[in-house]
Amino acid sequence: MGQINYSLRVWDLMKDASVNAESILMEFGIQSKLSRLQSRALLQIFIQKAIRLSDLAIIMGVNSGNLSRVCQSLENAGFIQRERSLQDRREWLISLTEKGKKTTNKIVRVIQKSFESFREDHSEEELDQLIRLWTEYSQCFNKHSNSQHNGYGQ
Repeated sequence: MGQINYSLRVWDLMKDASVNAESILMEFGIQSKLSRLQSRALLQIFIQKAIRLSDLAIIMGVNSGNLSRVCQSLENAGFIQRERSLQDRREWLISLTEKGKKTTNKIVRVIQKSFESFREDHSEEELDQLIRLWTEYSQCFNKHSNSQHNGYGQ
């Protein structure tokens, strides 16, 4: 397979993975009366433990103004809380409440269940290799994407 075919195949697999992940979050959101973006935000906050809104927006690739409204609705519904950062009192950190943790644990279980059959069919070494290669690809893609956004690499 030539370089172009590899690139296009990996691109296609990346798109499929993204669509499948979004589909899982959308299905969960319908059951939980959360938007897909709210579900994604809860999951990222769960992964990060406590995070600034601006950092969450970067990780999610979402406009911070839109994300601020999403977080406000999650806070009003009791899923998240905002607390002053101990390192910088000007900063606010977002974290999950108990209700948010319970809900996010349900999201994690749905993700784990969707991955179960794949995990059963592959060794730990294969899964480690998949994660390592996907991480390398993601870092390479992010580096290229960032250079494009900064006006480099054109």
